[in-house]
Amino acid sequence: MSISKKIRFEIFKRDKFTCQYCGASAPGTVLHVDHIQPVSKNGEDDIINLITACFDCNMGKKDRELSDESVMQKRKKQLDDLQERREQIEMMVEWQQSLMGLDEEAAIKAKEFWEELVAGYTLNEHGIKSLRQWIIKYGLKPVLESMRTSAQQYLKSDAEEKLTSDSVSKSFNMIQKICAGKDRFDKKPYLKDLYYIRGIMRNRFSYLNDWKAIEIMEGAYKAGVEIDDIKQVALDTKNWTEWQAGITAITPSDKKDDHE
Repeated sequence: MSISKKIRFEIFKRDKFTCQYCGASAPGTVLHVDHIQPVSKNGEDDIINLITACFDCNMGKKDRELSDESVMQKRKKQLDDLQERREQIEMMVEWQQSLMGLDEEAAIKAKEFWEELVAGYTLNEHGIKSLRQWIIKYGLKPVLESMRTSAQQYLKSDAEEKLTSDSVSKSFNMIQKICAGKDRFDKKPYLKDLYYIRGIMRNRFSYLNDWKAIEIMEGAYKAGVEIDDIKQVALDTKNWTEWQAGITAITPSDKKDDHE
């Protein structure tokens, strides 16, 4: 019976292109795919019944079924390996399902916590989906902490001391931004100081490129300039152009960035 090229290749790969009877390997010998139980004795083209054999072993065997114990042991090992792989795949699927269950449980807890903060308002499915995504990205604890921070900063009440819907929406939408900020500060603790210095500059300068200022200060810091020296430049200068010149002056010449 003809065995497809695809199956032959899979058998050769499994057996490392080596005759499983004598150990001869390609390209030093021509390899065949042999039936352990011959076709003439109802052997099937099942991958478990197929084995790599060199030309000499295959021709010498012809249609005789080998009783070599090593062949039977190899066949049993193949079955054991397949069963082990199947069990591992099932465990991986079960593990992923348990993680999905944990994410869903965390999203429900976060939803309940948010609705306590904004009493009288409930999250819809879109809001719960957003919570789930934030929890997967940042973790439950940072999301809960950001909820509390956002509620303190952005929730507003009307004359009847009821939360306004606009402030509730804004507060919820700011949760992700606060999470991202916390994540950024955790990775780069010095950014807190640079943002504080930028606040000083906002109060002193009539014009300020917010993000460019952070970029320039971060470049100076990474070049070795101390935070206190960067802060002093902000206190000593009166405008954006003067400040840029001041930062350039204290940045080591061999590590300066090209800033305009």
